[in-house]
Amino acid sequence: MTGPVPAEGAAVTDPQVAAAQLAALQSDRAGLADRLMQPWWYDVTLGLLLFGFFSSYSSRSGWVIAAALALFLAGAAALVAAYRRITGVWWDARKVGPVQERVQRAIRNWAIGYFSLFALGAAAEFLLDLRGAMVVAGAVLGTSAGLLSRWVTRIYVAALRAGR
Repeated sequence: MTGPVPAEGAAVTDPQVAAAQLAALQSDRAGLADRLMQPWWYDVTLGLLLFGFFSSYSSRSGWVIAAALALFLAGAAALVAAYRRITGVWWDARKVGPVQERVQRAIRNWAIGYFSLFALGAAAEFLLDLRGAMVVAGAVLGTSAGLLSRWVTRIYVAALRAGR
């Protein structure tokens, strides 16, 4: 925060000083909001990593699935590191700010759909022997994860800008 700061515990009584401090706080919030929005390739990469991992189940090879899991975990760690390097922070949308309840509800609903689609894809792949069902499920799951990531960040950034 910028501007004059009253002594510890002292109240700001000058309306002009208070207005200046509020304006500085809003400016700082807008700056933080600008920093928090990840680049587009972050969401695309997240979706592709999930697509690759879930699609690997169609190979029906433990080695391929294990390699895809290792690649997914390494890619996720690289995404976290890149985001922290670019923005200087890491935030958990489930635990921050005014949109926390909205985000938690969306993630909960998305997770139900996510696990349902995963179960349907796995059932089609392994029980009905429909080769490639997990590739289709992986494409839908990866796309939805990338879109959810972008949506969650946008509503958080919008809430920061609005001062909520």
